[in-house]
Amino acid sequence: MKNEIKNELIKVLDIFQQAYIQRDVNKIDDFMSALFDKNEDVIVVGTSNGEWCLSYEEVKDIFISDWEYLRIKADEASIVSLANTALIYVPGTIKYTFYSNSNTYERYLGYIKQYFDQGSSNSKKSDKVKLTKINWILCHLLSQRDSNERIYLWDLRISFVLIKKETGWIIKQMQFSLPAVGHLPDVRIDNIDYDEESFNMEVKKLKNYSASTTSIYKDEITKLLQGFNNEYLDTDKDIDSVVNKYFAINNPLIINIDKVICSNQEEIKELIETHREYYDEIRLDCENCLINSNEEIVWIVTHGIMKKSINEENAFKNTINAINNIFASNLDDRDKLFNIRRKIADTLKENAKGEEYVWPFRFEGVLIKEKQQWVFKYLQFSLPFDYFLEGKTEAASILEKNI
Repeated sequence: MKNEIKNELIKVLDIFQQAYIQRDVNKIDDFMSALFDKNEDVIVVGTSNGEWCLSYEEVKDIFISDWEYLRIKADEASIVSLANTALIYVPGTIKYTFYSNSNTYERYLGYIKQYFDQGSSNSKKSDKVKLTKINWILCHLLSQRDSNERIYLWDLRISFVLIKKETGWIIKQMQFSLPAVGHLPDVRIDNIDYDEESFNMEVKKLKNYSASTTSIYKDEITKLLQGFNNEYLDTDKDIDSVVNKYFAINNPLIINIDKVICSNQEEIKELIETHREYYDEIRLDCENCLINSNEEIVWIVTHGIMKKSINEENAFKNTINAINNIFASNLDDRDKLFNIRRKIADTLKENAKGEEYVWPFRFEGVLIKEKQQWVFKYLQFSLPFDYFLEGKTEAASILEKNI
């Protein structure tokens, strides 16, 4: 039976993959009907800030507008069958091409001119913020390359929550995320940036959706999330007790914002230690969490903010340490220079905004009951993604011409 269910879920992945291979908008209705049910609520969270699709039509629109060159690595999929509910977590790639030509330079110059256009929101930022952001953009664009066209594969992560109906498995929730490796988060909330407005719009959208749906477990799960939020970073709370209270004993799947994946309680303890050392505060939007269930399986998704205070001295010290690590890496000399310049540009750009760092994040999970209490069988922390810039992250690798 387990192999039969696994084969059925692999077939779902194959349908999904084929849709992206064909990228035929004329077949979008066939694709949607094969994987979704018009009469069922569906949630899809995209990679961009504010990209929350909370209806069948919105989900359809995101697929139509986002036929990127996506491939999934089905042989690396983690499939968790929970009776008539299932979770699939699968890594993949997005192919993205960078060009060095007059069109590219014209487009980037137009973007930079926005900082000097008195009618734009970017023009309202301080001169220090403007100049460090422009410098950061140009350090990625104006790096000497061997060709006019470079193709990269960017790491991608996709999660599916599915339920079994008479007609087969249908998707109830999905999330696309790109791991943040080797750079600070793209999206940072401050009172002079559009990202704060976008986050507030997310709050409103989640609030409206949450109010329009009901779950018999809403009060229980909301209370659990509030407790989790209060205890996760609390250094007065023993990490062992936090792990035992909130995470499944057998085969949990816990995914950090980078490429770290935890599959047992010892690894989860290490992750919590890392988070406690780095973040000053993690604040979940428990009130507006989207909570759904099938029998005694619950899946959730919400957002929140992470806070960290980094003064200028520590910011520069962290960058010095990062550069020392680059010296010791296996990169060739030119790539080492590219990476050193990128690290410095990252630091100057973020430091110009002040010492208080506030980053929005997404929080997705599947909960089961163990010993009569709800625990996370699956949990993912992820960050909204903004810029595709060459050399921005180690979670992208160049595709050689002969491949």
